[in-house]
Amino acid sequence: MSAEASAGRLTIALLAGLAITCGVPTPTGTTGVDDDPPARDRVDVHVHLVGDAVDELLAALDRNAIAAAVVIASPHLDPALGLAPGPDARMHGWREANDALLAATTAHRARLFPFVAVEPAEVDIPALERWFQRGARGVKLYFGHQKLHARPLDDPAHASLFEWLEQRSVPVLVHVNTVRYRDELARVLQAHPRLELVCAHLCGSRTDLDRLAGLLREFPRLRVDTSHGAGLPGVDGFTAIEEDRDRLRALIEIQPERFLFGSDLVTAREGPGDLDAPRAWDLQLAANLGLLERERFEFWRHAARIGALTPGVYHGLALPEPAVSRVLGGNARAWLGAYRPP
Repeated sequence: MSAEASAGRLTIALLAGLAITCGVPTPTGTTGVDDDPPARDRVDVHVHLVGDAVDELLAALDRNAIAAAVVIASPHLDPALGLAPGPDARMHGWREANDALLAATTAHRARLFPFVAVEPAEVDIPALERWFQRGARGVKLYFGHQKLHARPLDDPAHASLFEWLEQRSVPVLVHVNTVRYRDELARVLQAHPRLELVCAHLCGSRTDLDRLAGLLREFPRLRVDTSHGAGLPGVDGFTAIEEDRDRLRALIEIQPERFLFGSDLVTAREGPGDLDAPRAWDLQLAANLGLLERERFEFWRHAARIGALTPGVYHGLALPEPAVSRVLGGNARAWLGAYRPP
C-alpha cells in the first residue's frame, strides 16, 4: 500500500472515531464509546493560543462544551513570530507575545483568560503589573522545560518575581521536568509556600504515578493539571495512565481539589494522518475530557511500526461526582479567583 493510501485510511478511521467522540451520528455497526456526559462547567486551564486563531478556538470550545479556557502566551511555539529558544536556553520574544495575547483576547475575557509568559530573571515587576492592569489573569513559567532551563528554578535572580506572585496570590502555571528538576522545584515551594501554583502534565509525572504521589504528599498546596498534548507525548501519557488508572482515580478522589482539567492544545498545530486543524483540536480536547469523564475515549495509539500511530480506544477514569465537576471547572474557577490586585 502506498504512503498516500495508508494516510488516507488512517484519516478515515480517525474521523469515524471523532464522530463518535464528538457525538456525531456514525454508521451502523461502528464501535462507540459512552454516551455524552451531562453538561458541566468545563474550564481548560492549558491552551497555547498561537497564530490568529481566536475565533477558531472559541468554535472548538463550543463544539466540545468547554465554557472557558486559560490561554497562554507561547512565543517559542508561534510560527508567526519566527522565534525559537536560543542557544542560552532563554525564551525570546515573550514581551511581544504577551502584548499580542492581551490584544487578541480583549473582546473575549469572559471565556479566554490570558496568562502572560515571563523569563523570571528578566521580568520587570512594574511591566508585569501593567499587563495585569490590561487584563492578564495569571503567569505561565516555562523555565522547568529542559530546552528553556537557563538557570536553576530556585536561582536568587527569580526571588523578586516569586515574592510578587506569592504576595498577590497570582495564579501560576508552571512546566517542570520533575525527572531533572524536582529538587529545584522543591526549594521554590519551600521558600514560597503560599504560591498559587499549578504544575502542568501531572507535574511532569504522567508516566510515573509514584513520582506524582510523592510530590502531592510532600507539598500539600501543590496542584496539577491533567493535560496531555498532541502526538507521541499524549500517547505515552494516556498509555501509562491506562495501565495504572485505578491508582490515579484514587488519588483524584481522595483530593479532587488538587487536580485541574487541561488539554495542552496548541492552536497552530495539526494532527497526524493529515487531519485538518479543527478535527485535530477536537480529538485532543475530547480525549483530555474523556480521560476524566468517560469509561472509554479515543485518541492515537502506538502502531506496530515503531514511531507510527493508529487510532485507538483507551479506558478512562470515569470520575464520579462531585470530584469530576471540581476537576473539570470548579477548581479552575477558585484558582483564577485568588488574585488580589494592588
